[in-house]
Amino acid sequence: MNAHYRHTQPGWVIVGVAAAVVALGWAMVPRGAPIAPMLVIASLIVLLFGALTVDVDHEAVRLRFGVGLIRKRIPLRDVQAWREVRNPWYCGWGIRMMPDGMLWNVSGLDAVALVLADGKRFRIGTDEPAELAAAIARARGTFAQTSASAMALSPPAPEGFAWARWLPAIVVGVTLAGVAGLFWTQRRPPSVNVGLEGLRVDTLFYGATFAADDVTAVSLERSLPRVLARTNGFAGAGTLRGWFRLERLGEGRLYVEEAFAPYVLVRLRRGFVIVNFREPERTRALYEELARQWPDRVGPAQ
Repeated sequence: MNAHYRHTQPGWVIVGVAAAVVALGWAMVPRGAPIAPMLVIASLIVLLFGALTVDVDHEAVRLRFGVGLIRKRIPLRDVQAWREVRNPWYCGWGIRMMPDGMLWNVSGLDAVALVLADGKRFRIGTDEPAELAAAIARARGTFAQTSASAMALSPPAPEGFAWARWLPAIVVGVTLAGVAGLFWTQRRPPSVNVGLEGLRVDTLFYGATFAADDVTAVSLERSLPRVLARTNGFAGAGTLRGWFRLERLGEGRLYVEEAFAPYVLVRLRRGFVIVNFREPERTRALYEELARQWPDRVGPAQ
């Protein structure tokens, strides 16, 4: 094909949101639960809609999303008019129905709107609207748009919506910031307080207080039993917070950095609590504080 114009626009909004959803799901779904379906769905979305390629030659305007399974051919003889436009921010991305026709878009708000011979409208989202409009003009052999239908094209978005050009970056930025914030807050060390009333562990979402009467044993462990499942908690980059099911121990709460032994194991009448810090001396200090508080419940390390 003797192309006059070819351009591929990455779909950063779609790719960014898919990546953020995968990262959030990875952290929040129960540990041990299958994550392959989520990864497959996210990968398919990126493969199918991760970019939009536009080709213009002397015969047609050709569009294809992603790897090309979703594509469209618009014969140039059917293109009666075209102009650069701005899409309203609420139109979104992907394949969308608009009041004045169809929209194909992967990112941003700029587009080139076409009026077809049958009266239908079609908008092509692009980050090169001037170049695409010029390519269509060259392919059609004209640099003017004088037909009445050209004047009927929807006008660009009002200047009041100029801020919306940053909406894709805002959406991706807020999503990624939310995921990053979740990881940052959960990876912060918990605040642990030991008193006559019991043990209190403070951390975002998963903090709890354990009454002294419920504590049956305290020990300092050299290793962490194998984690079988995450039932309601956070797991990311070796940080575990919340409810987990462990080999030999069953279900209990973890406030743990997996690669930083030792671990303080507090057995309860029902369940257990395991706490440690990245600094081993802090973990040992916590164990010694618990041992002073409940000397009759201190057990040997296992």
